[in-house]
Amino acid sequence: MKSTFVLKGLIFGMLLAVIIAFLFMLVGQITAGGITSLWGESWLYFSVIIPFAVVFMLLGGYFYNRNEVSNKKLWLLSLIVAFAVTLYSGTIGAIFGEYIARGESETINVEGTLTWGTIYAFVLLPVTVPFARLLIGIFYNFVFSGHGKKSSP
Repeated sequence: MKSTFVLKGLIFGMLLAVIIAFLFMLVGQITAGGITSLWGESWLYFSVIIPFAVVFMLLGGYFYNRNEVSNKKLWLLSLIVAFAVTLYSGTIGAIFGEYIARGESETINVEGTLTWGTIYAFVLLPVTVPFARLLIGIFYNFVFSGHGKKSSP
């Protein structure tokens, strides 16, 4: 039963990562003046798929072990998840994604990426936390579909 929750977390996280990366890239290309490639840069997909999959797998296991999750606890989880995903995808994920997509690390400004990725993770918290809360609420409903929901988020 717990493995079902974790598997749902993995699937949900990976699909969500692809959808969010696609939408982020699409909006970025439109605001920059036009769409040059429908799928955009592949490094962005590589940078977000790991943190999203890991976080939602952990949340699946966490929700399985809890009888009731309060709204306060969900907001705290949202803060932790938003910061962790933004920090990883903006720093290590961006460096690994760029390395995987380009095949070399000579074009990557590692120090700048680590510095500004960390700054962005903190600065964007007012935007990412409510978004994470929305996604966690959707995931909470998804993970308990067919299993009898314990409590509503």
